[in-house]
Amino acid sequence: MTGVEENTVEGFEIFTYGDAVADVFDGTGWAGDPGDTEETIEWLAENSGGGPVLELGVGTGRVAVPLARRGIEVHGIDASEGMLAQLRDKPGGELVHVHVQDFTDFTLPYKFSLAYAVFDTLPFITDQEEQIRCFQKVADVLEPGGRFVIQTSIPDPARYDRNQRTQTVRVEKDHVVMTFTRRERISQCSSIQFAVLRPDGIRFFPMRIRTVMPSEMDLMARLGGLTMESRWGHWDGRPLRDSDERHITVYRK
Repeated sequence: MTGVEENTVEGFEIFTYGDAVADVFDGTGWAGDPGDTEETIEWLAENSGGGPVLELGVGTGRVAVPLARRGIEVHGIDASEGMLAQLRDKPGGELVHVHVQDFTDFTLPYKFSLAYAVFDTLPFITDQEEQIRCFQKVADVLEPGGRFVIQTSIPDPARYDRNQRTQTVRVEKDHVVMTFTRRERISQCSSIQFAVLRPDGIRFFPMRIRTVMPSEMDLMARLGGLTMESRWGHWDGRPLRDSDERHITVYRK
């Protein structure tokens, strides 16, 4: 026992959020989407190294499917059957090699030239040891010289008032999306409820994440056998600035 009291979401698993939100995920503006899906796909396609490539948290396939339709061999890991059902129903979804596993502890009989975790996927691992294990597992399936690309938010404690935050994410004609967040300083975890308000009712989507500073992520990567190659604030390679909310970091085996 750690002796630290945590404000956890009871019954929460890594697939809880995905299963709850799967049917509306592609059509609703979620806070985790930085709005640069096309730029993400272009960079990954240009840097696939000829493939195959691996996506952690493949979800509904909004990145994996377009990559696969370009002729790149794409494998995707996800623990949410709800998300994967959406992927399979998409035109081109059958081109993605899907593996129903937890990306904190997976086993695959393949080697990849590139692995990636975009749209704030890494924070869904809510334990530091499991985050380190994820880096180790990725390193195990990368070819020598292979790369692991991560796009994720930079924690900003100044956003919170008494470790809480309420945010209006979207205001549309027929719905509003809000988030309610409670942050734990010691564990670096946050319990979040997404709320979608529509005329016919309200839906809640629970989420639990653990955010890390880039320096901590670099240390976890080194423990996993990877070395940082580059870091930027945008897919076009612009240098990372203190004002940027997200970073893109490339690690190499």
